Amino acid sequence: MLRILSAAFLVQLVLVTLLYWPASPKEPSRDALFTSVAVDAVERIQLSNNDGATVVLVLDEGGWRLDLGLPADSSKVEKLLNGLLRSDPGFPVAETAGAAKRFEVADTEFRRRVTLIANSDEATAYLGSTAALGRVHARISDENAVYVLPLSSLDAPVDIDSWLDTRLLSRQTPTVFSLYGVDFSKDNGEWDRNDGHSMKASLSANFADVLGSLQVSGLVDVADDDAANADEALRVSIGKNTDIDQLVVLHNPESDRYYFQSARFNGIFSTSAYDAERLIDAAKALLEDGA
Repeated sequence: MLRILSAAFLVQLVLVTLLYWPASPKEPSRDALFTSVAVDAVERIQLSNNDGATVVLVLDEGGWRLDLGLPADSSKVEKLLNGLLRSDPGFPVAETAGAAKRFEVADTEFRRRVTLIANSDEATAYLGSTAALGRVHARISDENAVYVLPLSSLDAPVDIDSWLDTRLLSRQTPTVFSLYGVDFSKDNGEWDRNDGHSMKASLSANFADVLGSLQVSGLVDVADDDAANADEALRVSIGKNTDIDQLVVLHNPESDRYYFQSARFNGIFSTSAYDAERLIDAAKALLEDGA
């Protein structure tokens, strides 16, 4: 009798084990979400959301740019590419069409669609709902498996301002600049002015430092009436050797908003009152010092 009970127990144990033993995943783990595209080969990135908003980034000899020609924030581009092409997504968390819709990574229901173009190769991924803080569900086009990546929708924005290099108008270590007919030049580490007036070296050095730290907050829409009605608050020519640029600070007193306009790029850029007024005050201090 004891043998019969023992045998029955063993049979039940085997059945329970077979029933509840976790099934092996149908899709294997992979080293990265995309395995057919190398980071260094990507030359174009297209991002869009489910509402049709689209941003395109292109790589040229000067680095990553928006297709408008404006410099893009290279650190943001690198983070996105590393997340798609270098981060280990582990095993898939789901493999059905229903799960793709639930996690918002389906072909017609997604939060972000990201297409990478490298030479003649093209690969598309869908980024969806948040899996955890700083982690997002992702799926490759034409595959069912849903993975989790160390990214978020914020790492794949579809507006120009989010990709814009906010330092695109800053000029590091300028050697010449002009303020309303007065030329300032740096030779052997010392600043001089061409109008014969003496000046405090700290004032010209401060103005140069401010030029090197300017930031913009976005590209102004051509239909923005506030920017169109802004007046010139400062005009300065800046250069290093023969590379000369003209920068204009615009101010609308009614809204008290400031803008930058540069000969280097098309368009008008919004900026903070802090950056604009700091440059204006530094220029005034220089001109008043030689008055």
